[in-house]
Amino acid sequence: MSEIKGNPVVESSPLPERVEKILDGFRESKATFAACDFGIFDKLNNSSSPQSAKEITEMLSSDLDATTRLLDTLVALEFLDKSKQGDQWLYKNTEIASKFLTTSSPDSQLGTISLFNKILYPLQGSLESAVLDGNIQWMKAFGKSPEDIFRETVNSTEEDSLRFNKGMHSMAFSASYAVAKAVDLSAFNNCCDLGGGVGTLAYALCQYNPQMKITVCDLQPVVSLAHHFRPSVEDCPNQVNVSFMIGDFFKPETLPKADLYVLSRILHDWPEEKVELILDNVFNCLPSGGGLLICEKILDEDKRGPKRALLESLTMLVATGGKERTASEYKHILDKHGFIVTQIKQLDQSLFMDAMLCIKK
Repeated sequence: MSEIKGNPVVESSPLPERVEKILDGFRESKATFAACDFGIFDKLNNSSSPQSAKEITEMLSSDLDATTRLLDTLVALEFLDKSKQGDQWLYKNTEIASKFLTTSSPDSQLGTISLFNKILYPLQGSLESAVLDGNIQWMKAFGKSPEDIFRETVNSTEEDSLRFNKGMHSMAFSASYAVAKAVDLSAFNNCCDLGGGVGTLAYALCQYNPQMKITVCDLQPVVSLAHHFRPSVEDCPNQVNVSFMIGDFFKPETLPKADLYVLSRILHDWPEEKVELILDNVFNCLPSGGGLLICEKILDEDKRGPKRALLESLTMLVATGGKERTASEYKHILDKHGFIVTQIKQLDQSLFMDAMLCIKK
């Protein structure tokens, strides 16, 4: 301890890395989101050589000093590399940026990033209000309903819809194959993936269950894009076993008959009364002994983790009125609706879902 003019001075402790990451996290996200929104990574990916800040500024019609600050921040975030040539610095994408932050990459996350930037980021800004009143925050954040926002952003053009679904597909890809490998579905021959999007999980399931015919059931705008995501016969020899139809899990009369239904990242989206309705509809469509495969990230029983699932539960609070649950919470609600949980597979924490197989009593 040192002294100044007789007064003791207490030296401050260094800032813990965890606190530092929290303080910087939203700024790192926003810098990355802005770069994606401007198409910086695409512009560099399509350039035959590294580009200077001036050249990038001209492509963006932006301010040179401000653009240079953003580019240098992206270098610090390891999304860009820069090197000096003569008296100027030149920028190019790193491998991770080319793989995940460009439109042409099969692993592109631009659809997900666009959703986070334009919708979830503003919604999370109203978290305090959601904690106080327990309600979704669309009107506070945007002055509009979620239907209006999605119509104006995600579904405004086919290109926007395709980009969004590419993001959802990439985000779910690894988890889908992990689920398909982990869960024994050999007893089932006819499967319906409710709200199954462009078929990411369905194609994974057919790889591990060649005996199974799978119908992906979703709304018309999603089904119309599904052909963009059909894998090759070389990548998925059983892809002929996957088909698509228009349907709505809130309207059981639109659903095909099956001995196994799948709800992948569906139940966490909805408030309790809607979850009750979805499970009732599935129960009524299933034969006795039929199965229900639920794919959601499962909270630890003491709700200390996984961190990603807890963060997702806060997102559901502000965005949908849904929530994440523990295995015992799922068992309780499923038992009430006539299902017995027979398998629970908790996957790697980095993945977006775990799996529960249930049987109709």
